[in-house]
Amino acid sequence: MKKANIIFKDNTPFSLDFDDFYFNSKEGLNESKFVYTHAFKWKDEENFVIAESGFGIGLNFFLTLKRFLESEVSQRPKKLFYISIEAFYIDQKKLREIYKRLGFYEEFKEFLEPFLEFYPKAKKGIYRFYFKDCFLDLVFDDISILKELDFKADVWYLDGFSPSKNPQMFDENLIFELARLSKKNTQIRTFSSASFLQKNLKKYGFRVEKIKGFKKREMIEAFLEKEIKLEDKEAYFSRIPSVLKTKKIAIIGAGIAAATLAYELSLRGFEIDVFEKNLALGQGASGNKSGILSSLILKPKVVLGEFSELSFIEASRFYRQILDLKLKGVIEFAHNALMQERFNAQKENVLFKISANEAFLEDGGAIFPYALVEKLFEKSNVKIYFGYEFEAYDFKEELFTLKFKNHSVKNHYAALVYAMGADAKDFIFYDGMKLSKIRGQVTHLKPFLDTEVPLSSKAYICPRKGDLQVIGASYDRFDQSWDAKDEDDRKNIENIFEFIGKDCNLKIIGSKVGFRSYSSDRFVIAGNAYDEAFYKKEYKALLWTKGKVQKQAKALPNLYFNFAHGSRGFSTSVLTARYLCALINNEPLFLQKKYIHAIHPARFLIRKLKKGL
Repeated sequence: MKKANIIFKDNTPFSLDFDDFYFNSKEGLNESKFVYTHAFKWKDEENFVIAESGFGIGLNFFLTLKRFLESEVSQRPKKLFYISIEAFYIDQKKLREIYKRLGFYEEFKEFLEPFLEFYPKAKKGIYRFYFKDCFLDLVFDDISILKELDFKADVWYLDGFSPSKNPQMFDENLIFELARLSKKNTQIRTFSSASFLQKNLKKYGFRVEKIKGFKKREMIEAFLEKEIKLEDKEAYFSRIPSVLKTKKIAIIGAGIAAATLAYELSLRGFEIDVFEKNLALGQGASGNKSGILSSLILKPKVVLGEFSELSFIEASRFYRQILDLKLKGVIEFAHNALMQERFNAQKENVLFKISANEAFLEDGGAIFPYALVEKLFEKSNVKIYFGYEFEAYDFKEELFTLKFKNHSVKNHYAALVYAMGADAKDFIFYDGMKLSKIRGQVTHLKPFLDTEVPLSSKAYICPRKGDLQVIGASYDRFDQSWDAKDEDDRKNIENIFEFIGKDCNLKIIGSKVGFRSYSSDRFVIAGNAYDEAFYKKEYKALLWTKGKVQKQAKALPNLYFNFAHGSRGFSTSVLTARYLCALINNEPLFLQKKYIHAIHPARFLIRKLKKGL
């Protein structure tokens, strides 16, 4: 990612990349308020979306956030979503320096410092920040990333230096994407009055008004008169708007996928009931004493690797923001030639500090799965029903009634989410969706290695936790036994010899078995439960029509999937929780299109249909 080339002129940040000031050197706050942040009316709605081209130093965001939080709750939306695109990275120290030199620091300190604490590295991606009733999605990428995004803005801040200095931020392609990502009556605010910008806005359905500018003759304000309806060649992966009769949601399963989703839903005011077949938390893979938060290291531009990296960094930032988790890093080792080739190809990746066959991931580290799941459920204020083994559901009059073995029914749920982990294999049957239920056994040893960070290669070693140290884990797709086995403990120990040597005297003090859910392509499965009969009928000719416009997809109403997280559920569950919340609550989709296609439940069937099978 490009780094911003900034100097100070007249004590004001000046971009050498665009030969322009970031804003008015004398009255930056007043200019931002006049042009952008105080120039529209709030709507008393569930969600309000502001999108911005050009985050810069974040002044527009912090001014908007202050105005939002200072407004009467009854006079503003319940939740604010702020999406800002930025192609030029400014590091933490420089941002803090800019605010101090401009004299803004104290005014914004309460928001700026938490923002800087969780500020991401200089790497393309979408990064979420949590503020009271507000989500900031900071998108580090070129403005062309808009093609990959899905949301409907209420207001656009069209910023990013003057059109003469930065024409690509105002050109026809951008205005088309703005229109696509807007609803009827969406308001655009920009300091510019350029004629070519007016022309482009009018071309895509905006009513353009020239109004008095901030200490200049005129500027543009525009409103979208008619929402753009696009014909979609990949409609089978498109979003299906949610209609909920109540805000009561049921989740099947009580592992990390359920816990992160429950927390995110609770931020939106949903009432959540969780149903778990076991009699307590932590009976499955999410109940291990110790674990590791890390990332796959694959070659660049491999979608699975990119998804793993984004999942990893966002999980790290989530746990630090929400649970104040302290992470000290993790060391990954390349234990064969293929892995070494991948390490060599990723030496420029800022997430991985690679030297020879070692990669240090400073954003990773040791986690304590059981405690983490327990804390998330506590923060979610959910009701967990233990000993409730889900059997079936009825959906009538837009509400779910749930049936459980040996229990009475539970009803009046507007949405239902399957997050049952490895049990999904025995419960969900779709053409082409092949799920594996993989047995894994970890071994508990008397502490034997003094390490502050986890070590991971063919096997892994966690730092000591009290009087035990966890190593693991075995991998068996055929054995379905819950009983711990001596041979698995021996194999786990053999796999850590590269770290400790064969002569180390180790004492086994326990073991734990869990089952993980995998898909055939190793991506998670998250999204709407699709109508298989509809897909087979409407998309049966994809072999010949895959380049043509497709009919809008059909889903099973308000039923969602969240499973097949494999061994990295504590990483991938954060992204899928946000994605499902966006589907359920009609919010901006946090994920790029390429990742949505990769995790969509219908992807396996679509691949078959495209091959004519």
